[in-house]
Amino acid sequence: MKITQRINRPIPRMATNAYKTFRVASPVATHFRPATCEEFDCTAFNNGWTYIKAELERENLLYLVTHAGKRYREMSMPVPFKSPEGTWEFGPEQLCLVFEPGQTCFQARSHRLPLGRPEFYFAGRGDYRSFSPRAAQRFNRPDDWLDSFQNHMDKIKTEIQKG
Repeated sequence: MKITQRINRPIPRMATNAYKTFRVASPVATHFRPATCEEFDCTAFNNGWTYIKAELERENLLYLVTHAGKRYREMSMPVPFKSPEGTWEFGPEQLCLVFEPGQTCFQARSHRLPLGRPEFYFAGRGDYRSFSPRAAQRFNRPDDWLDSFQNHMDKIKTEIQKG
């Protein structure tokens, strides 16, 4: 049940100082607040959720899940899976823990809602390997940032056209 997110970036062909980064940032610490499942419109809160008991046992999570104070029922049910053709089918019945709707989900601590604060706009030397907002130029208005970005792209286009 471990979830990891990989960032898919092309491998840079030049030194980091040959690049210029334009970044828009909304840091979680300053631009978001914790939210309840109800505020977040959490699917698990609204519809309930299901875990396959054997998978929880394999990940050594069964005890934690069953002793978390949440209402659930053990049910034997066919479990859907995606076929090699990409269609959803039902496999054999497995013992599942079915959690009722209307209760806080297990991901509730990660629910966040935006505060409505304006984003931060930066432009500076370097790519993702060396870019630092502290050393970058900060724009107060999105239009100024966009204008700087367009001017930079025009310079690149001109250089490409020169050959």
